[in-house]
Amino acid sequence: MLAELQRRFAHPQVRFHQRDQLVMVELDNAYGRATVTPFGATLLSYIPRDGEEVIWVSETARYDGAKPVRGGVPVCWPWFGPHPQDAGHKAHGVARYVTWEVEAVESLDAGTRAVFRLEPDAAIRAAWPGDFRLRLAVTLGERLTLELTAENRSDEDWTVSEALHTYFRVADVRDLEVKGLTGLTYVDKVHGGRAVQQGPLGVNAPMDRVYLDHGGTAILQDGQRLIQVDKAGSASTVVWNPGAEGAQGFADMPDDGWTSMVCVEAANALDDAYTLRAGASHTLAMTIGVV
Repeated sequence: MLAELQRRFAHPQVRFHQRDQLVMVELDNAYGRATVTPFGATLLSYIPRDGEEVIWVSETARYDGAKPVRGGVPVCWPWFGPHPQDAGHKAHGVARYVTWEVEAVESLDAGTRAVFRLEPDAAIRAAWPGDFRLRLAVTLGERLTLELTAENRSDEDWTVSEALHTYFRVADVRDLEVKGLTGLTYVDKVHGGRAVQQGPLGVNAPMDRVYLDHGGTAILQDGQRLIQVDKAGSASTVVWNPGAEGAQGFADMPDDGWTSMVCVEAANALDDAYTLRAGASHTLAMTIGVV
């Protein structure tokens, strides 16, 4: 696979290499560097030029292809959380467990883009029988943009929930504030119930919240930098951190790993799941920048 990618997509700003069992697609231009693995079409790194790493990946993450890499930006589709009808299926959909095809690598007027494509095989159809095509476009420009486009190629309408499950690297999550969520209703999946966010959000881990009816900007301020997250085609924002006890339950996460990460996710979840009509498409987009 590696040699074939190098032959088909030779590009001065793109490098293909291997880490353990996973292929890596690395974009490197005047704006910075970004790395994506086709396994799950998962972004694993984003380093703005002259800046620090923005994306968190566990120091003990596995790259054997047996399970998703712990961290990065996993693609959750066409369900977020447990399967809506059958809890026996894997959490967060079908897209993050399989290898996507590299469809294109291209130069833009202001950046470099790699496009990944997924269409169902027999294993995917066992969990999601509808015909679909997914594309994830990763664009490295002045900021980093991810665009997940889902096309319903069947003759039936579907209810879809989804997320770009972004793990951000922060100095210390206990000192973090997330701004832009004030006044929103959130579903608290740790303590149960719903509440309204009062002021900036401080992360009191463990935390698992779905902020509803939020299509705007979120800003992460950790005392060292500001990370701005803008969205399109997204009506929910998820904030998650497993806390100390939760981290101890992950074999591929150090016990103290929770202190340097937080997930702030562009999503359409719970009340904000949407109907994807037969023959229609929908794009969930997220842009990340360090202010």
